[in-house]
Amino acid sequence: MDNAFQMYNLLKKEVKQWQSERGSFWTERLRPAQVPPYYPIKELPENAVLELCQRLNQVSDTVVSDIELLETWKKFRAFQPVANAELLSRLQLALCGVAQAFRETMVKMDNSSVNSQVKNYVKFKSTQNMTCPICGEPAGVSVLSLPNGRRFLHCSICEHEWSAKRVGCIRCGTEEASKLNYLKSEEYPGAELVICQACGQYSKEYDLRVMNIEDVNWETIRTLPLDYAAENWLSEHAHLLGKIQ
Repeated sequence: MDNAFQMYNLLKKEVKQWQSERGSFWTERLRPAQVPPYYPIKELPENAVLELCQRLNQVSDTVVSDIELLETWKKFRAFQPVANAELLSRLQLALCGVAQAFRETMVKMDNSSVNSQVKNYVKFKSTQNMTCPICGEPAGVSVLSLPNGRRFLHCSICEHEWSAKRVGCIRCGTEEASKLNYLKSEEYPGAELVICQACGQYSKEYDLRVMNIEDVNWETIRTLPLDYAAENWLSEHAHLLGKIQ
């Protein structure tokens, strides 16, 4: 895990460097939509993702031809299996890096009408919407912020956060207490699994009043054992229901 964290940090550093050097070049070529999502993932420039991914390949001391990278990217976009898991991970990180660069353009538009649209959307729609108003992807995890535990949803792609109702499944939106189960582990204080019987899915929630998180996406990787626990719980619960029926 330590080696994986070191490599992750090295790649993230390169992503930040690329955003600083090349981010504006790409963001100036794409205008936000008038309504959310403002920068849908499918509309982000393909060449920007491939360009960043090649830089990540170089940092990883890996040689990947442009042809191989493009073929892998096409499979990734088509939800087809990719044999090279490490290249797939770098592609995913590159896509996130590009999405984050476009999100930053929204943050910088402090006085623009576009930024006002974002603020209005977050204010009036976020508590009823589990998808990111920037890139349109489903919320990755939920976060309870300091100091009073206000709940935010976190996009694992562009890293945007928007306010949400304090209780409820971030997958289907149900707030019925009898359908929600909460699992914790002493090994990961402050992290909690929210398992929803209404939709059969689960999500993670991080309480920042208990734990200090510098990178939410890495925390999601670090706590993968919790995912296995949730999957086992859902499998056993489905088995028990089958016996009862």
